[in-house]
Amino acid sequence: MKCARLALFSLLLAGFAFSSSAEAFLTQLRARGYSLIPAPQQVQLNWGEATIDCGWGIEAMVGQEHFAMGWLEEWARALHGIEFNGSGPGRIVLQVNPGTVNQTDDPELNKQAYKLEIAGSRIQITGNTDQGLFYGVQSFLQLMRRNGNGDITVPAGSIIDWPDLQLRFIHWDTKHHQKRIETLKRLLDWLAFFKVNCIGFEMEDKYEYPSHPVIGVPGAYTKEQMQELTRYALERHIQLVPVIQSPAHMAYVLKHDQFAHLRSDGSNYQACMCDEEAIQLIFDMYQDMIEATPGVKYFHVSTDEIYYAGTCEKCDRPYNEENRSQAWADYVKRAHRFLTERGRRMLAWVEYPLLPKHILQLPPDLIDGVMGSNPDFIANEAKVGIRQLAYSSTQGGELLFPNHFPTTYRGRQTRGRLEDLSQTVRRGLVMGANPIGSFAAAWDDCGLHEECFWLGWVTVTQYAWTHLKPTVEQNVADFMDAFYGPGKGDMVEVYELLIEGARFFEDGWDRVVSKERPRGYGNSNGKGVGGGRSDMLLETPELPGPDKLSVKPTFSTKYRERIEQAKVLKNNNDRLLHILNRNIGQVERNCYNLEVYLSIAWMERHFINTLLTLESAEQSLLSAAEADKEGRPTRAVANLMQANNRVSSLLAEFDWMWKELKRIWEQSRYEKGRSVGGRHFVHIMDNVKDHPADRRPGLEYMIASYERMQLPKWRAELVKCIKSYAARNNVPVRGLEEERLED
Repeated sequence: MKCARLALFSLLLAGFAFSSSAEAFLTQLRARGYSLIPAPQQVQLNWGEATIDCGWGIEAMVGQEHFAMGWLEEWARALHGIEFNGSGPGRIVLQVNPGTVNQTDDPELNKQAYKLEIAGSRIQITGNTDQGLFYGVQSFLQLMRRNGNGDITVPAGSIIDWPDLQLRFIHWDTKHHQKRIETLKRLLDWLAFFKVNCIGFEMEDKYEYPSHPVIGVPGAYTKEQMQELTRYALERHIQLVPVIQSPAHMAYVLKHDQFAHLRSDGSNYQACMCDEEAIQLIFDMYQDMIEATPGVKYFHVSTDEIYYAGTCEKCDRPYNEENRSQAWADYVKRAHRFLTERGRRMLAWVEYPLLPKHILQLPPDLIDGVMGSNPDFIANEAKVGIRQLAYSSTQGGELLFPNHFPTTYRGRQTRGRLEDLSQTVRRGLVMGANPIGSFAAAWDDCGLHEECFWLGWVTVTQYAWTHLKPTVEQNVADFMDAFYGPGKGDMVEVYELLIEGARFFEDGWDRVVSKERPRGYGNSNGKGVGGGRSDMLLETPELPGPDKLSVKPTFSTKYRERIEQAKVLKNNNDRLLHILNRNIGQVERNCYNLEVYLSIAWMERHFINTLLTLESAEQSLLSAAEADKEGRPTRAVANLMQANNRVSSLLAEFDWMWKELKRIWEQSRYEKGRSVGGRHFVHIMDNVKDHPADRRPGLEYMIASYERMQLPKWRAELVKCIKSYAARNNVPVRGLEEERLED
């Protein structure tokens, strides 16, 4: 009741006309109990609300077969349980009327504009174009909310809305995990709900590439699948834009023997940019993807991290800063001509090793996909007329779950990403950039499930639509309401607890020099610089010797701080598991998202249990040694058995946790590194710029740290010790489980 009075007071102060800004605590829609994301540009609320029920009808001034009408009917039924039958007086009128909203001098922005008018028994949604009408329908669907009486209402008033930026990209990084087609369609549906209109679809080897079929992995998307998916996206006003990693990050191509001669300086990281055959191979791949995505306007050629442009024995010019920058510019100009001739507007990562002065050679309709913070780059792009995407990475090297919010671990505070995401467009404008859109990157190199990216994707999209509002806190609340259904207030706590557990998992392992992967080829500072790899593992407790049971408390001594932290986090993880289990049965939407989060919570829980169990097992071993010293062999055997049983239970939990995680994750993905139709995945680690996901051909890279611990082998040695000690001391052994032992 108090909140209602505050909202009413806000209405009286504002005189019913609202245009919230970055300084406002809440937008007025939120103050009235409604959420809408992205937040609209102009809102004017009147007294009262319209109550929506099945008796309402839809009047489609655009035709009964219009996509927006079908969408409204389908999503009203799915989200709110309403099937409009037209038996009552209420009417929802859908209309396209060019010029209805004309708030900018950019015709591309006006195409996406709409007006939503709500009064009594009439709701009118008018778009300047079909796209604008579609976005107006999304806003109406989000505003529908069930009140305390069970009625579905929307606030009386009007909304006039248009985006600040034309293109709102989100990133599908599918190079390590191939999503199922039905998963991609579900993602497209929900991305359309949040007014995303471009997908940067990073394919790598997940497409069949008819011109060079060897590149495509077994079971790669076919041309027919991609064309059908492209049509599906375009119906929802989404451009499915290919992102083809080239000429660098090409291990997915250059790992094959038939392309080995095209490598630059012997590395499968980058193709030789002075080899015409290599260039033609890349352009063949471009052509394949153009044919796979008919009707799409854009093409992203990547040019990501071309550290070694021109470092190839086939190149005539010396390898230096000037020449590698020119090699970069020459390649981009050539790729631009190729794509322009085929009706595609080119995007590229305009970055190192390009020198600012060479930007002046680039074509003006090129889109810089990264924007960055180099003032010289931005100044020269302005001279040429090049526009940018306000690039944000919604995660980086985080394991298990992104750092959406700040968290503290070992007295060190990690920075949350959402605040930065909300400022990217503003920072670009301050620097003098002229962004045409945003790019919400989500790299899954470290194995994050795509369900972890939603909050980051939608946050970047929010601040590309209205970059000055709302607050980050309201943005989060609006997302939770829209994605899970209103009223699930503890979902923020779920995210916070997942982040806490993920950072503990990420930082809690030892990092040792890798024995599994070769040293990296180099980095942006040059060949042979950096590139060292590390592996994660924990040292297991010291085992008793064959003759006597003396051990040292190595595990509990080395990991004391982490063990104490695990004791605290176990209580937090308990709460996380309880909330997730409860909410899976209560959320109205996207239940699968919570199943994925539950699997991650259990991965975090198992790491906590690993620390606590091994400490407890070590204490049992110490007690066994003490009992042996006191001449009590029966007690010593009991203590040894206790250590064995605890580790046995831990291993059983691991098997269960891992089986469940794979089952849940592979509902949305195909098996990683699978064989199809007699073809087998070619797994060769990139010897230049490897990522954790490359360590294993399958999903097992996520548990590589446990494999390195060799805990089953450790337990097998303990069992041998128990049997030997018990036999020497004539102590019977009962209940010793041996089915898990390894040779």
